[in-house]
Amino acid sequence: MTPRMQRKKKKKKKAILDAAERIVADRGMAGMTMGEVADAADVATGTLYLYFKNKGSLLAAVNARLNHQVNIYIKEKMDLKKTGLEKVVAMGQATVEFFMENPQKWKAVTELYQMKVQDPHDPNVQDFLEVTNEMVQMMAQAYQQGIEEGSIRQDLDPVATAIYNRMAFGNAFTPTTEQKMLLEHNKITPERYLSVAWGLISHSTRGVLLEKKVKKS
Repeated sequence: MTPRMQRKKKKKKKAILDAAERIVADRGMAGMTMGEVADAADVATGTLYLYFKNKGSLLAAVNARLNHQVNIYIKEKMDLKKTGLEKVVAMGQATVEFFMENPQKWKAVTELYQMKVQDPHDPNVQDFLEVTNEMVQMMAQAYQQGIEEGSIRQDLDPVATAIYNRMAFGNAFTPTTEQKMLLEHNKITPERYLSVAWGLISHSTRGVLLEKKVKKS
């Protein structure tokens, strides 16, 4: 394949992913059809299936790209911090900032968080898993650094804690109808709710030595 053909193929794939992301953000996963995506991306439906074998594969690719974009943003923010605890806190803050700055991606990711994996061997599902694991590893490394410094609890398993906290924080992105009603009734914005959620998560992992220093000061 010539460089020109590769660029053309890459551009077409981007158009498909852009279209799918918009539709998921506007109408949800259930409302998205492959034909609609093809029309929005200005490609033939048959061409769409050359890139993605089915709807599940396409959704996984959209999810993988979104998470990759978030990872880049998070890493930039974490690299500005020195201690493990600071990096953990920065990770949550950066996640909230990214989605507040990109409302369409916010809507899309709240939908895609509920995505059910149909074929774990699909290349796009594998890409999604790899990208998600990159985020987990970034957090785990921060936890490990904090454990060594004493700013993070010594009894934690860095990777298991990172996976659990990522899932817990993800739930804050997709509140139930009851949660939404309670938040609205108490005039709590989604941004505030996410900040509180991450604050609780990061606080629960702080080391005993750090807690003693905070109390003394």
